[in-house]
Amino acid sequence: MNNSSARLPTFRERYDLIVIGGGIYGATLAWEAASRGLLVALLEKHDFGSATSANSLKVIHGGIRYLQSLNFSRIRESIRERRALLRIAPHLVSPLECIMPTYRELGKSKLALWSGIKLYDILACDRNQGLDVAKHIPPGSLLSLDELQSILPDQQDKNITGGARWYDAQVFNSERLVLAFLMSAREQGAHICNYVEVKKLLVEGDRVNGVMAEDVFSQQSINIAGDVVVDCSGPWVLADPKIQRSATENRSRRTRAVNLVVKRDIVSCAVGVKTRITEGPGNVNRLLFVAPWRDGCIIGTWYFSDTGEPEDRELTEEELTSCIAQVNSAFPALHLCREEITRIHLGRLPVEPDSPDTGEPEPQKNFKIVSAEEQGGAKGLFGVQGVKYTTARDVAKRVLVAASADLSKPLLSSKTHEIALYGGDISDAGTFLTRCRRRFARYFSEETTDHLMKNYGSRVDDIVRYVDDDPSLAECVPGTTDVIKAELNYVIDHELVCTLTDLMLRRTDLGSFAIPQDETIDYCADLLAVQLEWDQDQKAENVQDLLKNYPAWARQGAKPAALNIHLRS
Repeated sequence: MNNSSARLPTFRERYDLIVIGGGIYGATLAWEAASRGLLVALLEKHDFGSATSANSLKVIHGGIRYLQSLNFSRIRESIRERRALLRIAPHLVSPLECIMPTYRELGKSKLALWSGIKLYDILACDRNQGLDVAKHIPPGSLLSLDELQSILPDQQDKNITGGARWYDAQVFNSERLVLAFLMSAREQGAHICNYVEVKKLLVEGDRVNGVMAEDVFSQQSINIAGDVVVDCSGPWVLADPKIQRSATENRSRRTRAVNLVVKRDIVSCAVGVKTRITEGPGNVNRLLFVAPWRDGCIIGTWYFSDTGEPEDRELTEEELTSCIAQVNSAFPALHLCREEITRIHLGRLPVEPDSPDTGEPEPQKNFKIVSAEEQGGAKGLFGVQGVKYTTARDVAKRVLVAASADLSKPLLSSKTHEIALYGGDISDAGTFLTRCRRRFARYFSEETTDHLMKNYGSRVDDIVRYVDDDPSLAECVPGTTDVIKAELNYVIDHELVCTLTDLMLRRTDLGSFAIPQDETIDYCADLLAVQLEWDQDQKAENVQDLLKNYPAWARQGAKPAALNIHLRS
């Protein structure tokens, strides 16, 4: 897509740290480093959080799953990091009720799960320390069979004896969580760039000296000097840091991780349920996790092999059929059909060897920090891989420890566990929401205020200033009931929007759950065309790129005016 208005910004003469990749791991590293006194540049070849980090069940895990392996250190790390996210991003992260059926078999019995929950509660005794009461994580409990069936009425397995309840957390908008780390880093002086691709590493003698980067839109190139380079491009990170090449050339093995967004109220809380496929292809049974989200729910996660070929960007017909069949086997009365699937989240993850039980790819279980020097390569070059939103901030701290010897200045102590992120400067969420509803009642509905709070938190005042200057911006965007025009103007002016997809999927939540109305797409495309000086072809290309994010059956009825004009010409 051509965007002639995009140009490379002016970079500093030299940086302490250059971060490649703007997903959750790059974002947390940029914020951790900038908050500790380093000069940071982050370069993302697409948009922030648009690849692996875009595929998420939205769950912030407290580590209860690690009880199975008695990995107490990982449990404590997860509890600590969940608590940190509830504290520093209270507008985006909230407690989430979770349940799972118990069975007659000893390992999954009420006794076994009760023992596990009680042990977990002991390990998580400080889980609410320093948190707003509204963000407290309650202790776990057991459910009777009647209580479970009131929540999951179609779970009629005779081996089910009841259920176990525990609490985790959910991020309302994972794209804005990534952005909150990035914008916090930017406000601390970091240079944050999207659509700037690192083409190669610059090396002098035995040390990395920076990168050569290129603006994706204008093809302008620039050399950016830095003491340390950390590649956080996820499964595309350099497989062998000794090889000086672009991360896009990596051919390391990956898996396609898949979650389905469904416009159906399947559950009132998050549940873990077993699939019950008995015949046909894809008959490997698994534990599915279903979490309520927006106007429906998210279901996942499936893992499919990845050949690296372009067609692997989407599910095959066989894979999609298998996913739907498994969901319906877990919920016999559901009868889910593909037309109820509004989005298919597909992200690539680094993998372990295939599971000996299922033969399927298994995502990498632990993060990896690789030093090129330790592999015989350049000093000051590191690669990072991880798969968990929850612990990304902790990994960032570990990266800086690993890189500290190569930095030219000492690090300040870390305080990112307590410093509010961009939009998170809220000490009492309930009081803040009540006050905002009262203050903004003359402008818009409580529904709109609640929507703004969930996405922008304490930045809501900055959005309302647009309304003070132009009352017409309090109007809802055409085709919506709670997104106001001022919201779009704010994110375009302040949050590095370059494409229509950036605006509708990752800065606002206009298109994150389901395909927007044609009039909504047209309004946003027209607004950006004026702001970014697009011609008709650029506007139509942006609309086409946006529609590619939705399944074919959802796109069939979409006929935005910009696209029609382009097709007629």
